[in-house]
Amino acid sequence: MWENGTMRVLVGLQIALGYLLTLLATAVRRPFRAPPRRSWSIGDEARATYLRRFWRRVHGMPTEARRRRADSVPVLLPGALLRTRRRRDSLSGVPVTWITPRAGTEPRLVLYVHGGGFTIGSSRMVRDLLSRLALASNARVLSVDYRLAPEHPWPAGLEDLRAVWRAALAEHAPRQIVLAGDSAGGNLVLALLLELRDRGEPLPAGALLFSPWVDLACTAASFQTNADADTLDREVLLREAAGYAAGGDPTRASLSPLRAELAGLPPLYLQAGGAELFRDDIEAFVGRARAAGARATLDVFEDQVHDFQGFGALSRTSLEAIGRAGEAVQVFTPVPKMARL
Repeated sequence: MWENGTMRVLVGLQIALGYLLTLLATAVRRPFRAPPRRSWSIGDEARATYLRRFWRRVHGMPTEARRRRADSVPVLLPGALLRTRRRRDSLSGVPVTWITPRAGTEPRLVLYVHGGGFTIGSSRMVRDLLSRLALASNARVLSVDYRLAPEHPWPAGLEDLRAVWRAALAEHAPRQIVLAGDSAGGNLVLALLLELRDRGEPLPAGALLFSPWVDLACTAASFQTNADADTLDREVLLREAAGYAAGGDPTRASLSPLRAELAGLPPLYLQAGGAELFRDDIEAFVGRARAAGARATLDVFEDQVHDFQGFGALSRTSLEAIGRAGEAVQVFTPVPKMARL
């Protein structure tokens, strides 16, 4: 069976070898061909090139095979994994994973929602990012394995996130919790924030959003200007959006937060890659949030692709971004001096 550990290791080795061969080929070509972005190192170009090809192959597979392949991506430099503990659990019937720094934490929680176009992804897929975020934030991280489309379209994922949020409130005050997510997970985080606001329920201390997918229409100019560099593909995104909406309008405010009324949100910290398809939509979202009175901070990392934070120790820029994200979490959830004793 696929879940056999040996099979997963073999697939992981295959992926690692493919990346290393791409890295070598990129280095050989570099003297003769400029990269799509002038600032790209050989490593930057190799990662973008390999991931673009990898996801193109993955998206041609059946749904279950896509999910297995995504979960088999190896962590090449696992230092952060060794410095954290991971425990699988279930809250309100939703599978979750706890990530805790071995050195201990301060009393705060990051409730994390993974990306994957609403159709693939898991806590395992982003395990290195979760560990690094836990260490940078000095916090426990609780990662939600929500139900995925197309079997479970909107609002199933939002319902699962809401259930875990409410379960987390049994142990943590809202002011101790930061919601976080990448890509489609960032979309779900914003959907929950808007729902909590509309219902007059307590909001978290803040939200951390890596490359959030804020408009499922995918019509911003950066979908054209960054198509040569990013790892995402617009046609694939539109198919995923349609599957998630299950016949409904994917551009309605409940699915595309860019089009929602944004007043009354908690503090937001967002990161985007300058070379990603979502860049213009993310910038527009931050502009609208600020105009509505929200405290929204955006860091755009020049020439970086979508979800570059997931590169971990392979990229200095990724490590810098995770460090800034950890600082934002700590600013959102300050710990009184007596609580540190």
